[in-house]
Amino acid sequence: MAKRSNLPLLQLRQKQQIQTRLLPLPKDTAWMDELFAWANENKISQNQLSHNKQILWKQTKLDWSNCGLAEISSAIGNLSNLKMLDLRHNQLVELPESIGRLSNLMALLLCDNQLIELPESIGWLSNLGMLTLDGNQLIELPESFGNLRTLEILNLRNNKLTEIPKSFGKKVNLQALQLAGNQLTEIPEFITNLCELKSLDLSNNPLTKVPENILNMPNLVEIVGLEQFTQPKTKMKTYQQKILFGSPGTGKSYQIDNHIIPYELLIDVKKMPANVIKTVFHPEYTYGDFVGKLMPITVGGNVQYKFYEGHFLKALSQAYKNIIAAQNNDGDAENVALVIDEINRGNSAAIFGTIFQLLDRNPDGWSSYEVSVNEIIFNRLFELCDLKENLKKQGKVISYKFGDEEIEATILQKKLNCHFENRTIKIPPNLSILASMNTSDSSIYYMDSAFKRRWEWEFIDVDSNTVAEEGVAFPNRVEWIAFVGKLNSFIKSKHKSIRGIEDKQIGHFFITDDVIQNATIQNKLMFFLWDSVFNRDKKPLIDLLFDDDKENELITFGDFAKQVNNFIEKIQERE
Repeated sequence: MAKRSNLPLLQLRQKQQIQTRLLPLPKDTAWMDELFAWANENKISQNQLSHNKQILWKQTKLDWSNCGLAEISSAIGNLSNLKMLDLRHNQLVELPESIGRLSNLMALLLCDNQLIELPESIGWLSNLGMLTLDGNQLIELPESFGNLRTLEILNLRNNKLTEIPKSFGKKVNLQALQLAGNQLTEIPEFITNLCELKSLDLSNNPLTKVPENILNMPNLVEIVGLEQFTQPKTKMKTYQQKILFGSPGTGKSYQIDNHIIPYELLIDVKKMPANVIKTVFHPEYTYGDFVGKLMPITVGGNVQYKFYEGHFLKALSQAYKNIIAAQNNDGDAENVALVIDEINRGNSAAIFGTIFQLLDRNPDGWSSYEVSVNEIIFNRLFELCDLKENLKKQGKVISYKFGDEEIEATILQKKLNCHFENRTIKIPPNLSILASMNTSDSSIYYMDSAFKRRWEWEFIDVDSNTVAEEGVAFPNRVEWIAFVGKLNSFIKSKHKSIRGIEDKQIGHFFITDDVIQNATIQNKLMFFLWDSVFNRDKKPLIDLLFDDDKENELITFGDFAKQVNNFIEKIQERE
């Protein structure tokens, strides 16, 4: 793997209140001499802290990570132009109060120190967007945290926190909150006031109480650590939602049938053939073929209408049926695979219709959102699950029969994550959707960016080998988010080569993994760049990777995918 800097290259959005011009050098610079003396004592090189007062004053970034520091000079609070301060991997026990005077600071990195407490002045950092404190010894947080209104990313993993101050509820901009590995026994109700929160990690805490409406927070798409409060007792095997793509005849369908289904999803097709449902998309394939439709038939000279379930409804009902059976037997829910060959030969947006919304899935495998279906589809879904109405009260079904078992309607709703009155459905964790796609087919462009980002991607080269570079690209969300900022800057800089630039940048949740592998960058991100961003002109990618060396070129996506380490390094080197 190519060597990359251990400093996260942060690209936080610019805030209007941050000054665009550097403040002039103050007349009194005696504090700089104090800072220089501290630097010499702690063996801070001039590359890490310039001894030229004019240069030091203009610096917006300081990297003092891995310097063995036990303390920080209070003179640092005078560096009013500083926007990023990296103090990771030191031996700091406390921070000076003066740190609160760094009014332009946007990123403060303090992970892997020995901090026991934080100064109240930290709440004065009115422009702070990112604060990492993972791997310290913090027991409590100051109430002044509530003043950090611009904070977007807060990492507090692996400390000793036993409670969260009420001031947290004021953090209107917080988008990612990492609290894993602390000693929290309950999550207070005010945490749900974080209306912009998208990612929340509460794993490895001895939690006994969480707010009932925490899962209903409007923007929360990634939540970890609440399994004991939100999951059914049945264990679910890992789902897959993957498109295998490559040239015709490279063995994509063979990979699905002979490797993924039997060895990754553990489906025994001979024993349980109903657990694999297959279809092929084509230009005439419709939503009705996929979900279900009414068809006229003639019976005794009379025209009647019969509902025919589509491939998706068959797969969904089989997955639900397996969940119910597993709950009753206290076992594992059998996996189900819906296999779509030639997914790019049909109009995917029209075929999936509202089902498209279900493709966003939480880490637990359930769809992040629900969709409502009509009464005919909902009733047929229950019939396919072998569920029969048992008891009714005032016209409402209160229990169902599943074989010889009686199941209360309220319990069944929780098991299947459905809402019977609103007729809503979700894709469960034991339903995988696998598809194949030929990259040579021009109809690939029916698949828009929003549809593509909801899938994992796996490239099969012309030698029938999976292109998947081993190793970790980004060990945490912090470094990934920093990379996204650099990448979007690169994309914007090449706007003349891109059609529809607004739709071609990516968000932090384009990839939702905590630890992001090289293979994911290759098959999902790099393919998106190749196929959707720079689909008309590959020259920006060539210039990026090879420094305008005209002897190098990218002929196929396989050529580009093999440059994954070089690609990551080049993006991170950009200012």
